[in-house]
Amino acid sequence: MNPDYLPAIGASLRILADYATWREVTDQTLDDIAAELDRARAAVAGARGRRTANRCLRHPGGPVDPQALNGCLLCGPAHPQSATPIPGDSTPADVLAFYDEHGHDAAAGRYGPQAVTKALALRNRRPNPRPGPPAPPPTEESDTHR
Repeated sequence: MNPDYLPAIGASLRILADYATWREVTDQTLDDIAAELDRARAAVAGARGRRTANRCLRHPGGPVDPQALNGCLLCGPAHPQSATPIPGDSTPADVLAFYDEHGHDAAAGRYGPQAVTKALALRNRRPNPRPGPPAPPPTEESDTHR
């Protein structure tokens, strides 16, 4: 069971309970109840799944930020929180060496998740296969000489 969905289930149940006290029910009210029931069913289906590593409902398979409130590196910056300063004397090569030797969690704890993410992005970046300015577009003369 994934307990991260329990607040959403509780909110849907409270909204549905409020409808029980209404005296007049219109077609629009019935549509609203049906929509809320669908949201509650979706939350229950999510709760039946496994717990995600980052506890994020928007990015369940996303990267983990241990310092973010919900553990999500993608959503974490949306919630203001003081970031771990990136050590000024370290380079991405230092971060990658530590990452390769000790793993993601240890590197994120030592250098911070932003430094680890930046170093991994630099590692995976492909060099530009054609350095320099782009070639000019072909002209009609160059097309006739082929």
